Amino acid sequence: MEIRRHNGIKPKSSPVYLRLVPLIGIGLLLFYTFRLYTFAYFSTDDFINFYWVQPRRFTEMISYVINPASDFFRPAGTLLYWITLQLFDREPAGYHAVLWSFHAVNVALVYTVLRRFTVSQAGAIVGAVLFASQHVFGDIYWSFGTIFEVVGLMLYLTGMLVWSVEHRSLRHVVLASVVFLLALKAKEMAITLPLIWLAHDLLIRRNMNRRMLQHFLIPAAVGAWYGFRKLAEMTGTDPGHPYYMDLSSLTLGRGFGGYFNMLFAVEWRWQIWAIAFSVILLLLALLKKREAVFFQLYVFVVFLPVIFLINHRHSFYWYFPMLGICGLCALMIREVKPLFVIYLPPRMVAPLWLAVFAWLCHRTYIRTSDLTEERRLLQQTLARDYRGFVSGLRSLSTPEPGETLYFRSRPQFVENDHLLYATQFALRRTDVQARFVDTFPENARYRLGFEKSMIVNEP
Repeated sequence: MEIRRHNGIKPKSSPVYLRLVPLIGIGLLLFYTFRLYTFAYFSTDDFINFYWVQPRRFTEMISYVINPASDFFRPAGTLLYWITLQLFDREPAGYHAVLWSFHAVNVALVYTVLRRFTVSQAGAIVGAVLFASQHVFGDIYWSFGTIFEVVGLMLYLTGMLVWSVEHRSLRHVVLASVVFLLALKAKEMAITLPLIWLAHDLLIRRNMNRRMLQHFLIPAAVGAWYGFRKLAEMTGTDPGHPYYMDLSSLTLGRGFGGYFNMLFAVEWRWQIWAIAFSVILLLLALLKKREAVFFQLYVFVVFLPVIFLINHRHSFYWYFPMLGICGLCALMIREVKPLFVIYLPPRMVAPLWLAVFAWLCHRTYIRTSDLTEERRLLQQTLARDYRGFVSGLRSLSTPEPGETLYFRSRPQFVENDHLLYATQFALRRTDVQARFVDTFPENARYRLGFEKSMIVNEP
């Protein structure tokens, strides 16, 4: 691990209780945040992914992960879909326990990255608190379909830790490159990792030299090759396509403005955010606050792969860039903390810090709970409907091989494709079909509808 001194002073180890209490506090914060989403079920994204992994064998799924040229959709994430499907079948509790466990690991990784990059335990704790419970990526707690973000960030942060070791060797470079490729196979936003590595070496690393620049050749080649492939596969040319990109400065400004409005729950014009971001970055550069410049640039760089997607913007895309905001907060705490020592009696410093920490955990949870309340009401309705839909299908008599189930009504947001995917998942059959119709065919044996969160038989 890279050990550095801040202002020439090596950070002292804190008493055990000052490390244990924050650990318990963050654990409780995660517990209560997860408890808001105990109603969670499967979503339409889940039905899509189950459709793709249900007929696959384990050897196929592994081959998609280890084969660099595989074009299978996000195989590092879909592999988890396959594994959890084998372990938990159609019981959602196991899926969300896995999702929440990975998020808890990411909270620990955020703390570790911040502790190393800022040399501030207090700052790292505050950053971890802010990352643990966030309204802006509330879908992370609700939808197993966000497993791609969660696994992708876990690999992304691991790559940052491997790359930032004090004495980096070729072994570290190769390992970091492998982690980078796996992160790309979980989520395309990981394409920015080599730029973050470069920014770290130029702005934070103290033993940087020209020879170390050669370390970028391997990950840069991996990123360029993979990035061009994915750009060709996923980018749509139709302006209505979900992955259509409008590569313009106006889209850049509006995109960042929109995402910052999501984070801070305001409705400011994008020009205000652009001016504020630029002024703060310039001021930090003039003051030679290199670590702060790194974390602000981190937010900008990590958002770039999705910022131009004008038809595909989701608040949970903050999951990757949020480390930058947490890092800036950690640096602020590092600068403020010495004032406690100067102006307070020594015996009051620790109790006051713990009181501030408890207040921060409480306010963070309350803010997350309040700002996600309206969306959780919709999610509860969807969970009730989808649960009733799947359980109703499971209670039907066994369809014949290749038989079609006809529906005249369906749950909210379930399109024709989703109807097929959800039916095959509910029955654990890939040979049955499902179709939405206005009028049932004369020979239809399954004439189904959906009312009041229940499958009903229609005449």
